[in-house]
Order: sequence, then C-alpha cells, then structure tokens
Amino acid sequence: MNTFEMNNARKDVDVNPQIKRNSPVVEVFSAMVNGKNLPNLGQTADKAVNYIKDLATKAGDGDTHAASELNQIRREVLTPVVLEEAKLLDLFGSYTPLGADESIEREVWGYAGGGARFQALDGTVTYPRQVVTRYPVAPVDVSSGYEIDYRAMAAGNMERENYGMQMVRTDIMNKAAAYVVKKMYNAIKNATGVKFFSEGSGITQANLDNIVTKVRRMGPTSILGSYAVVSQINNFVPYTNGANTPITGISDAVMEEIRKNGLVMNYKGSLVREVPTGYDFTKVNAAGTDFEALLPEGLLFVVPTGLRSPVATWTRGGLTSFTGNDVSTGRILTRFDLTVAADVAQGHEYEIGLMNDTSITPVTDYAL
Repeated sequence: MNTFEMNNARKDVDVNPQIKRNSPVVEVFSAMVNGKNLPNLGQTADKAVNYIKDLATKAGDGDTHAASELNQIRREVLTPVVLEEAKLLDLFGSYTPLGADESIEREVWGYAGGGARFQALDGTVTYPRQVVTRYPVAPVDVSSGYEIDYRAMAAGNMERENYGMQMVRTDIMNKAAAYVVKKMYNAIKNATGVKFFSEGSGITQANLDNIVTKVRRMGPTSILGSYAVVSQINNFVPYTNGANTPITGISDAVMEEIRKNGLVMNYKGSLVREVPTGYDFTKVNAAGTDFEALLPEGLLFVVPTGLRSPVATWTRGGLTSFTGNDVSTGRILTRFDLTVAADVAQGHEYEIGLMNDTSITPVTDYAL
C-alpha cells in the first residue's frame, strides 16, 4: 500500500489519560479545525483553546511529549469518523470492527461427502457432512498523513489542520477499499476449481452474459464496477426489430436512463451500479498524461444478492499515529495508520463473477 517515508519517527502513545472522545479539549479542537463556533462550555472552552495553542508552541520547540498529545487529540477526533466510514467496506461482503488486541480469523462453512439424493428403494441415501474451516487472515496497515505547521496552530490558524485531516479520512478509506478490491481480484483469478472469471481487452457482451447466467443461479445479480467498465454495458442494449430490413434502435426509457446517469441502470434483470473512484494525485501514468485512479478501473464484479458473500473485511483497533521528519525534505509530518484485513472465503471464490478489462488495467496481478 502507499505510504510515505519518515526518519526519526516516533510512535505516539496516549500521553494524557484525561483526553477522551468527549473531553472539552477534543470538542474544542474539532470545532477549531472545522471552522465552527466553539462549544458552549464557558471559560472551559477558552482554557482549551489556550491549552491547544500552548501544546503547539511546545511541539514547535521540539517537545515530543506535546507533539504526541496533539496527535492523541487528533486521533480522538478522526477515529470515530474513519471507523464509521469503514462500514462502507461491506459493499462486497461483511465488515467487522475488532478491538486492538483481537486476532483476525476466518470461519468458513462447507460440505464434504456425496450430495443428498432422492430416497432409494433400499433406503440407502448419501448425505453430505457440514465441515468448518478456520484460518488466520493477515492484516495490512493503510497510511496517510500531512505536514504540520505548529507555528500557525499556535496562532490559532487551523486551515492546514482542516485540509490535512479531511485528506487523511479520504485517503485511508480509498486505500482500504482499493486493498479489498485487489484482494478479491487476486483470490478469484488464482482460484483453482470452479470460478467465473474472464480477462481480456474490453467488456464483451458474450462473456458478461455467460458470467451473469452462471452467478444468477445463486440469486438475482448486481453488476458493479468503475464507470470505465459499467458504461460499456450501454453498448449492449440496442435492439433489432427482426424485419426483412432490420432496424436497430434503443428504447426511450433506456435513452433517458443514459441521459440522466450516463449508464443503463438495469441489464437483463441485473442492477448496474458504479463504484466511484477518484484520482491519486501523487501518481501519473507512464505517459505522464493522466493521474492514476485510486481503485482498479478495469474490474467488473457480478455479485449475487440474497446470498452471504464470500468476502469479509475487518478493521482492528483505531488509528495509530507517528510523528517524524520527511526523509527527503526534513518537513515535520504526522502519519496515521489503520489496520485493515480482507479475505475471500477459500473454496467459495465461484460465488462472485469477475471480469478484467486489460485495455484499462494491463496487469496480470495487483500488488498488495
């Protein structure tokens, strides 16, 4: 995952036991960062403002204890928001938040033995046996951060803090989502046995229809992907009247859908939904003509509804933070990490169909 490199990094700890999520100093700091009126706390609010400014002054003078305490306040502001947004990871499957000391383990149910048959005349029937498999899932840390200006903070200017903390929220969740999507791609592509997978240039109607037909046997399906792939389904909806002189057209309803949304929203009974992705403004493509997308744009998923997804995601604990200097520039940086894990149930990869348009993402595997 994307990180940035710091030297003399110091991992923060909770240096002040009085700082909690509902502490006045946390409420005041949040209001200052977001440009809101200070909470109605009377003189306590003024004391909190002066306390924050004093911490910034000390941190700017090299006081590591003060820098860690400021990060502790930032974490109390950011963590509940990030963990609330992490619930969006259940787009493809279950999401479970864990405590900082909990291990990540997957429990997968399946069957062994012959399948059940109609009752035989002699009473001999073979029944499958339920089995459960448990295995650990290794997590990763996704990171983001920003440059700190203690001098501006000491003067009460929180503009950089506002921008930086908003960026951390967005960056961490985008990287977590990208990790889950790439994990799904690698698991489904590399699975042995039955899998519904197609890879080639473009999303072809024949391959899409084939995968939808197979996955639909497990329930009504949804087709999910970036605009770059789901918009290609627009090409599959024109009809031919079948007369001696055929006329190819498109229904008024579909034309209106495409006009409003840029997409046909339903394809042969499957809901079509765009998975939004943004730019990674720190990276450009090989030609230098465009920024790289945060999520893989060439992947299209066919997901059954009404079926427990084989995909599971977790976050462990809350945010952790580090403070240090940028290796190349020496600037003071604060980095936030979130522990994330994802898994596609081993032996159940066939429950999700996947197509990869290699003309958009010409790779064979996604590095994790």
